[in-house]
This record gives sequence, structure tokens and C-alpha cells, in this order.
Amino acid sequence: MRKFLDKLAHSSIRGDKLIGIVLGPTVLLIVIHLPLDMTPDQQNLLGLVAMTLVFWVLRVFPIALTPVITLGLAVILNVASDREAFSAFSSPTLFLLIGSFILTHAMTRHGLGRRISLMVLSLPTVASSTYRIVIAFGALAALMSTVLDNGAVAAILLPIAISLSRTFSDDIEAQSGVSDDTHPLAFTVALMLMTAYGSTVGALLTPLGDASNLVGWAHMRRYNDIDVTIGLWVAVAAPIVIVLFGALCAIVLALNRPEVGSIRGARATVAAHRAKLGRMTRAEKNTAVVFVMAVVLWLLPSLAGLIYGSGSAAHTLVTERLPPSVVAILAAAALFLLPVGWQKGFTLKWDDARNTNWEPILLVGATLALGSLMGSTGLAQEVGGRLAAYAENFSAIGVYAFAAALATAFSELTTNLVSVTVLVPIIPAVAEAAGGDSLQATWTATFAAIYGFMLPISTSANAIVYGSGQIPFWKMVKTGLFVDVSGVILVAVGVHIMLRVLGIAG
Repeated sequence: MRKFLDKLAHSSIRGDKLIGIVLGPTVLLIVIHLPLDMTPDQQNLLGLVAMTLVFWVLRVFPIALTPVITLGLAVILNVASDREAFSAFSSPTLFLLIGSFILTHAMTRHGLGRRISLMVLSLPTVASSTYRIVIAFGALAALMSTVLDNGAVAAILLPIAISLSRTFSDDIEAQSGVSDDTHPLAFTVALMLMTAYGSTVGALLTPLGDASNLVGWAHMRRYNDIDVTIGLWVAVAAPIVIVLFGALCAIVLALNRPEVGSIRGARATVAAHRAKLGRMTRAEKNTAVVFVMAVVLWLLPSLAGLIYGSGSAAHTLVTERLPPSVVAILAAAALFLLPVGWQKGFTLKWDDARNTNWEPILLVGATLALGSLMGSTGLAQEVGGRLAAYAENFSAIGVYAFAAALATAFSELTTNLVSVTVLVPIIPAVAEAAGGDSLQATWTATFAAIYGFMLPISTSANAIVYGSGQIPFWKMVKTGLFVDVSGVILVAVGVHIMLRVLGIAG
């Protein structure tokens, strides 16, 4: 044993992965042989889900590959046929994600995202205050993540945040008298945390802001009588996001108070960054035009419903002919057609699309398929009924708070996408058993699933920003804990109020 541990300590093989390799199959075997009152399909799938969670937490396989392996094992264990297991890979949600990622890549490659961020920091009153810089950066991250992947937003803003921190650190130390090379400045920590946290909170504003939103949104549209359009989602989410962002700013700045209130020369530094960018290039202009048109077309069905009435001929035509997935693909296609110049060719080339991060596509498709199997086998309803037995004494609002807390806790250990996949098929049944509304429970769990802020693995934005080395681990844990608790309360109450204000839930 001593020799084994010594070899492990000096090898590139992680100990937690070795534990997961043994623990995952062990959990599967235990679950499928437990004396549970379930059908064989349900019990086999439950064992596979449990094993998948073990693999995710202990990172046995790449996160996107894990649910694909689970689907393969589901076929082997006769839970479903291969056609049923992999049917979700034809979902329009995946094509919406592909188009959005190509658009995101164009914004990053041509510098449009960086230009937008520096424009915000150039507003008259922003650069004169450390607090306003932190808040503005968070607000910018939140706005950008409404239609772009929050990890991409964090990646766009992180270099600027690091540059600003390094540029201002000497002035802050000179003004405050604080000088500690072993710990980052509180201003730096606050700026980094707001870059990550703002990216995540803003993603709630539209279903396009995060892959987990798309999974929850797809479930709402499939299993509820109400047509949950992008406009309706925004109407529900906007007040909640504003309140959540206010709480986020208060918590981050209270726990990581900047050493000084203002920084001399900050506006000049921002102006210098903008000067280096120069005028907008043709590629930036093309990307901006496509981006604006995509946003307009995404909102067009909701606008048609408001102007002509829901269910009108105009509303039906636009909804059927321009679904979000089609708009995303057309926007991506436009980037390959708009020219930059005779020498430079077009705004994007296929090499750009090839270099897009395809891992989330695989992950979303597999997790959608896994969630579909949980519904088709009846496992979601079975687990929901058992959870309902524990929550039978809860009020309806208690179930919603339970859903928010459970989704947030899941997201800390895995990812928000995993949390939504596991909980969204289950939580509605729990809510209905307690006399609540299934749509409200689904919405609450979907919103809360993105609200995991304590750990670097909780969100892609957290991982990207933590990877900069500018945030001490326990600073993220401490701040994230307070943000999580506030989020559970505000999401549960906010969704409850907004659905009643809009007349969606009784």
C-alpha cells in the first residue's frame, strides 16, 4: 500500500479519478440490486444516473463524454433502444446552441466584445470610483451573458479585468498604504468575482444565456400548456435578475471592500485601451449587424404576440417560421457570407467554426437525452413521488424553496446543466403533490440551478476566472456561500411573485 501511494503521489494519475473508477460501478451495482419498488427499467436507469453523478463529481471521464457513456450503458441494460437513447441529438436546442457559439466566436475573434466592454468603462462616472468599476464590470458581464455563453463572456472580460487590476494596483497600494505580495488586493478579488458572478446572473435574463436554461426551457415548452416564449421568459426574469444583481453587488463589495474609493488616472488608462483598438473593422461591423439582427428576430415572436395578440395569424406565422434555432443557424450562416475584403475574404471561415468549443453541444444533447429517458421510463415521476412524501408537510412555497435549495446545492458539486437535467423532470411532480404549480417549480429549479457560486467547478465562468490565479479559494467559497443563500431566497420568492403578476400561475 505504501509503494502504491508513493507511485500515485509522483504520477499524473489523480487519486479522485481512481476512486471514481471503482466507486461509480459499485454504486451502479448497489442501486440496481436494492429491493426498491420500481420496474427494472427505472431501477437500472436510477443506478446509471447515480453512477453518472459519481463520475461527474470525481471527474472520471471528460464531463461531456460522461452522459454519452451513460446512454450507451442504458442501451446495454435494456433501458431503451439506441434510437430512443440518442434521439435528443436531433433536438432544435442543439442547433440553437451551435449557432449561438459561432456568433460568440465571431465576437471574440474580431474584438467586438472587448470594444463594448471598454465603451462601458468609458462612461463619465464609472472609472472615477473603484466601487463603480466593479459594479460596471459586473453589469457589463450580466448584459453580455443574456445572449452569449457566460463562459465566453468571462473569457472576453477576464483579460481586461486583469489588465485594469495590474494597472491600478500600484496606485491603490500607494494611496492605501497596503502592500502584500502574497495576497491579491481586495479590489482585484472583487473585480474578478464580479466578472464571473455577473456573467452567471445575467444569463438568467434569456433562455439563450446558458445551456441549462435551454434544457429547462425545452422542458417547460414540452410539458406545459403555456407557450413559454423568449419574451415571456424575459418578462419573468428581468425584475428577478435586477434584484439578484443588486444583492450580488452588495455581498461582493461588503466581503471584499476595495482598499480605496477612487483611483487616480483610471479614466486615462481606459482611454488608452480604447485608443489602441482604433476604428471598428469591417469584420466587427459585420458581426455587430448580425448580432443585432439575431436579437431582433429572437424577440420577434413575442413582439408579434404583443402587437397582434397571442395566437393571431401573424404571431403563429412568425413563431412557426422563425423559431430560435433557425434564427441562430441563419445568423451563423450570414457570418460566412458577409465579406471583409478581397484579400481577407469573409467574416468567418470554416476553420473558425471548426475551432468552436463543441464540448457543450455533446453535453447538452446527452443530458437532454438522459432527461428524456427519465421521463419515458417513469423514473422522474417515481422519484418525484418519493420526494413528495418527504415534502408532504411543506406548503407550496416551501416546495419552491426546497427546489431552489436543491438545485443550487446540486450545481455546486456538478454543473448547472447537470442539476437541471436531474431535477427538472422530478421537481414538478413534487410541487403538484404539495398542491403547487408544476411550471413554477420548473422555472424555480431552472433559475436556481445556475446559482452555484461557491466553487470553481460550479460554473464555467467561475472556472475561467478562478484559473487566473487572482482569487484565493476560500474567498470564492465565503463570498459564494452568501450569494448562494441570497439566491435561493430571491429566486423562490421572485418566480412566485412574477408568475402571479403576469397571471400565469394561480
